[in-house]
Amino acid sequence: MKIVVLFTILAALLLTSAPTPASAASDLAGAIDFPALDGVIEAQMAKHGLPGVALAVVEGDKIVYLKGYGSAGGRLMTPQTQMFIGSQSKSFTALAIAQLAEQGKLDLNAPVQTYIPWFNVADTSASSKITINHLLHHTSGLSDAGFSVLLPDDATPEEAVRSLAQAKLTAAVGSQFQYFNLGYAVLSYLVEIVSGERYADYVQAHILAPLGMNGSTADPATAGDLAQGYSRLFGFAIPVRQGAPAYAVGDGYIVSTAEDMGRYAIAMMNGGAGLVSPAMAKRIFAPGPGAYGMGWFVADGGAKIFHGGANEAFRTEVNLYPRRGLGFVLLINEGSQIDHFVSGKQLADSVEAVVLGRTPPAVTQGWSVRWVGWAIGIAVLALVVLHTRNFVALRGWRERARDLSPARRAFAVAISFIIPAVILIIVFSQMKALYSNRFNLVTNLAYFRLGLPDVFILMLAGVLPDFIQGGIKLTWTLTGRTRKG
Repeated sequence: MKIVVLFTILAALLLTSAPTPASAASDLAGAIDFPALDGVIEAQMAKHGLPGVALAVVEGDKIVYLKGYGSAGGRLMTPQTQMFIGSQSKSFTALAIAQLAEQGKLDLNAPVQTYIPWFNVADTSASSKITINHLLHHTSGLSDAGFSVLLPDDATPEEAVRSLAQAKLTAAVGSQFQYFNLGYAVLSYLVEIVSGERYADYVQAHILAPLGMNGSTADPATAGDLAQGYSRLFGFAIPVRQGAPAYAVGDGYIVSTAEDMGRYAIAMMNGGAGLVSPAMAKRIFAPGPGAYGMGWFVADGGAKIFHGGANEAFRTEVNLYPRRGLGFVLLINEGSQIDHFVSGKQLADSVEAVVLGRTPPAVTQGWSVRWVGWAIGIAVLALVVLHTRNFVALRGWRERARDLSPARRAFAVAISFIIPAVILIIVFSQMKALYSNRFNLVTNLAYFRLGLPDVFILMLAGVLPDFIQGGIKLTWTLTGRTRKG
């Protein structure tokens, strides 16, 4: 059961890697300690081997601290360096929908079919029940678990929405929170239908330009100062090209900067800054099931409002503390899945502690992504050595098999298929437990190639050689090459 243990350890550390929260008793009043802020960021970058980080800290209606750390790929990272903001894009789509609702161009409680008559999911009766609000709050009943379609990057927004005809509900409409990226792709397409403008043009004219977010764009092809993004292979950051599916910009591929996102954080924390009415701004932050508002997570009764973003090569954290008039933005040009669970969480927790005047967790708390990657690399190397030895030993298998009874020979062949099959079942069941309704075998494996390349290699090294050896043994058995004399 070699690889089972490795995946069990990996799943466990992803679930338990967050550092212990700082004690509320250490909460202090007073100015933010910016040298301490630099210290925790640089320490976390060194611990995890993060290429670059950009930071914005806001207080009241001002950006009080801006800084870049590390590299954007051949140049220094700055607060003006462009990066993909991942699922933070959803908050822009939700804001656009809220604006259109206030203009009387759509009703948040209306079914999607009111504006897109051909909108359908696999359950025809449910199709007419899914409202705009359901999509905004991720309560449509749709989830990754029920949608196995792999859309090409050049699929149009309309093609993406039409593909939902194959999406099976995994919960009753409106019954529970199930995070589903493509729901926001529907909303971004709805912005185009209702406004009569391209999504990128609407966001530019009605959100980015009014806030002075001149380094941001909802058209990734026009980004001019984009940082190099990185994935991770055996603990080392490796440069990769970040794709940007045309249909998914509104759910995960807007480009921005730390400085611009600081302006956006101020606007959202201060009633929408005229982009929407105070009443609508309050509605945006009103949580539904899963403590999810309209494009934002809401915690502690509204004391903390946040959303992250996770692309294959970038990470975003935006945390707002409205009651204290504080907030911060972190943009990171490292996007492996393990980083999202481990380094991104530890970095955000450390920055949060300093911004709120608390004692940050010790940098030694929690796993290092480097350690995890090195451990995976050692495991892959060990598996390569093990299977190389097994392939060498395979040369004598025919002679050994000739002395076995037909039943024992059949078992010797079958075990080469049974063991890796059982391993895969256990691994995928653990992944399902970890990702819950966001687990889908087809889409998760497709994502692994970029988001978790070393784990993907580990999986192949753990099971593929066994299947190959089983195939060789089966061929020899069927062709009679293991029979006596």
